[in-house]
Amino acid sequence: MEQTKPLSLFKNKTYVKLFLASSISIYGDWFDILAISVLVAYGWNTDPVLIGLIPVCFALPGILFGSFAGVLADRYRKVNLMMASDFISAILTGLLVLANHIYWILPLLFLRSTMGLISAPAAQSLTRHIVQEDQLLKATSYNQIVNNSGKIVGPLLGAVILALISPKICILINAFSSIISGLILLTIRNIKENDATAENESEAKPSFKESWKEGWTFVLKQRVIFNSILFSLIGMMGIQLVDFQFPVLLRSVNMEDPVVFGMLMSMTGIGSILTITWMNRFKKIKYGWAIGGGMSLIGFGFAGVGFIAEGMSLFIPALFGLLVGLGNGIWMVAFNFALQKESPKEMIGRVFGITNSLFSAVVIIAPITGGILVQTLGPSAVIQAIGFAVGGIGIIGGILGKWLWKQESNSTAILEPVSKESSV
Repeated sequence: MEQTKPLSLFKNKTYVKLFLASSISIYGDWFDILAISVLVAYGWNTDPVLIGLIPVCFALPGILFGSFAGVLADRYRKVNLMMASDFISAILTGLLVLANHIYWILPLLFLRSTMGLISAPAAQSLTRHIVQEDQLLKATSYNQIVNNSGKIVGPLLGAVILALISPKICILINAFSSIISGLILLTIRNIKENDATAENESEAKPSFKESWKEGWTFVLKQRVIFNSILFSLIGMMGIQLVDFQFPVLLRSVNMEDPVVFGMLMSMTGIGSILTITWMNRFKKIKYGWAIGGGMSLIGFGFAGVGFIAEGMSLFIPALFGLLVGLGNGIWMVAFNFALQKESPKEMIGRVFGITNSLFSAVVIIAPITGGILVQTLGPSAVIQAIGFAVGGIGIIGGILGKWLWKQESNSTAILEPVSKESSV
C-alpha cells in the first residue's frame, strides 16, 4: 500500500494561503479585544453592567446563529463566505473606530461577531477539502498553535501599541488585518472545493431547513461526534465555571499582584503550545485517551490551583497553570481532529456550526453560575470541587474510550508518529 510521497503541508499553496489569512485575522482580533476593553473601561469610564455586556455580544450570536452558519458553509462556496466575512468585518471594525459611546459599540460587536460565525465553519470545512487525509492532524495542530499563540502574543503586542498610541489605532489595525485576510483569500477563490457539489449542481438541493435538520440528526446519531461534543461540553462547562474566578481566589489569599495572574495565564498558554507542537508529530490518535486525558489534566490542574494558600511560592501556581495548558492543548487538538476526521466533507460546516452554538451557550451561562457558586461557597472550595469533577470525568472518558468512541477500536496505538516520508 506504499504510495507516492505526499507533499509537505507547507508546500500546499492553497493551505498556506488559508493558514496565513486565518492567522492574520486571529492576531488582529486579539489586538482588538484588548483595545475595546481599555477604551470602554478607562477611556469612557463606562458602567460595569454595560461592560459586562461586551462578552455577551461576542458569544450571543454563536447561540442564535451558530448552527445556521454551519449550513451556509456546507451549501455555498467556502472561500466566498470567508471573504465576505472578512470584508464586512473590516467595515464594521472601521465603524467601531468612529463610535463614541458603548451604545454604538455593543450592536457593532454583535454584528461583527455574527459575521465571524460565517467564517469559522467555512474555514474548518475548507481545510478538510484541501488537506490530505494523513496530514489532517498536523493541519489541526498548526491551526491550534495559531489560536493559542494569538492569545499570548496578540494582547502583549496590543498592550505595547496601547502604551505608545491609542486604543482606536489597535482597532484600526484589526480592520486592516481583516482586509489583508480577505485579499489573500481572493487569490484562492477559484479552487475546487467540493467534488460532490460541483457534480450535482444541476440537482435539486435540500432546503435550508432540511439541511439544518440533517446536521443536527448527524451530530446526535454519529457516536464519535456526539460523545466528543458531549465530553468537551462537560469539560468546557467546568472550565468556564471557574476560569473567571481565579482573580477572586488570588485576592482571597493576598496574591493580588497582577503579575501572579498574568504568570498563571502565560503558563497556561505555554503549556498549550508545548503539547500542540508535540501532537504535531502524530497522524492518528485514540479519541478517548486524548480527549479524556486532556480533560483530566485540565481538571486536576484547576483543582491544584484551588489549593493555593497565602505565602505559597509562586512556583506552585505556575506549575498548575502549566498542567492546565498541557491538558488544554491535547484536548483542543483531539477534539477538533475528531470533528474533522469523522465528519463527511459535505457535513463539516454544520458540525462545527452546531458545536460553536453549544459552546457559545456555555460561555454565557457558566461564568454567571460560577460567580454565584463562588460568592456562596468561596473560591477555593468551588475551584477544587469542579477541578476534581472535570478530572474524574476525563478519566472515565479514557477508560471507557473503546466503547464511547467505538469507531476507533481498530487503532493500534494511542498516538502514532508521522512517518519520515510524510513529515513536514
